[in-house]
Amino acid sequence: MDFNLSRIKNVAKKLNIKKSSAKIFTVAGTNGKGSTVAILESLLIESGYSVGSYTSPHILEFNERIKINKLHSETDDICKVFEDIEKCRGDITLTFFEFSTLAAFLLFQKKDLDIIILEVGLGGRLDAVNIFDPDVSIITNIGLDHTEVLGNDLEKIAYEKSGIMRPNKPTVIGYQNPQNSLLQYSNEIGSVLYILGKDYNFDLKDNEKWLFNNSSGINLEHSNPGIKGKIQINNAATALQAIYCCEGISLNRAKIDDGLKNSKIFGRFQIIEDGHITILDIAHNTQSLGILFNNLKKYFPDRNYHAVFSVLKDKDINGMLELSKNIFKSWHISSNESDRALELESLKNNTFFKSENPKVYNNIFEAYNGANRQAENKNDITVVFGSSHTVAPILKKINERKFKK
Repeated sequence: MDFNLSRIKNVAKKLNIKKSSAKIFTVAGTNGKGSTVAILESLLIESGYSVGSYTSPHILEFNERIKINKLHSETDDICKVFEDIEKCRGDITLTFFEFSTLAAFLLFQKKDLDIIILEVGLGGRLDAVNIFDPDVSIITNIGLDHTEVLGNDLEKIAYEKSGIMRPNKPTVIGYQNPQNSLLQYSNEIGSVLYILGKDYNFDLKDNEKWLFNNSSGINLEHSNPGIKGKIQINNAATALQAIYCCEGISLNRAKIDDGLKNSKIFGRFQIIEDGHITILDIAHNTQSLGILFNNLKKYFPDRNYHAVFSVLKDKDINGMLELSKNIFKSWHISSNESDRALELESLKNNTFFKSENPKVYNNIFEAYNGANRQAENKNDITVVFGSSHTVAPILKKINERKFKK
């Protein structure tokens, strides 16, 4: 990784990538970016807009990253624009993510899109997607992650995220009491803030319905999103507020509930029922783990949970494990195939596991099978978490098995 936007800007200019007439939403945040994009995308499509979205990471295949109206881009089309970028860049070096970002915009330029949604890869200020000016910026939340790049406190991280703001353009903040660095930067450049709990809000009505309201006088009841969890209602409220802030875009109110219910995303409290229940969640920091555990207690209380876990070495592993204390009946651990994975020897020797007595495996799928064997009662639940690299091989195998059936 090389955080320097001059190189990608130069190549974008050589590729003749121009300012699109489509409205652009850019989404940053520590957790919840992908879910917010999925809900935003679904709401807008149901209201009749043509929507391109660019997200990361992918779970099963690269094509997931670049979608047109929820459909993954075709491999041939992706390869063609990669070839165009490779020919054009000359001796300018590009990172994997910069290649991907340019590819997304080349594909979007070939379509007659009304709206483009961009998910920040890391940070915001120096992220590749920030070469494009958003009409609406969204910051979902701020937590401690990627501290080696973004800084080791919330004020520094918030400053990096706030870099996606633009002068005189709206920024929707999807959490309460935003950091001072974010407020100060917004004031310096004149971005118009809409803050959860101040300018818009949500209230839970029951298990199926919730209420949205904002300072513009909109007060509506909605169905829950298709993605489960209270945090997803938070994300849905943020997505709605972002749309209401966008000049020239309006929702078909009769279609809002369809948009919410039809929102889907891999690996975010994804429930698989195949003999017994498996939960797939890419939770990879303490903030997202807290959300995962709250969801387990809400939707599946008083069950035995069996953990399938691997993690990347640059994460707060001690913090994640400490938060996991007394949650699981059994642990099934492995390394994963990422070159950033924590080695199995280091993971199993963590002091946390001196009392947890984990079962150790050569790969994630063996760990998953081991957890399923341990889950003798049909009410037991296997929980696969720790990284997208932990979830991906399990989801792939489950899909293959379903396809064969």
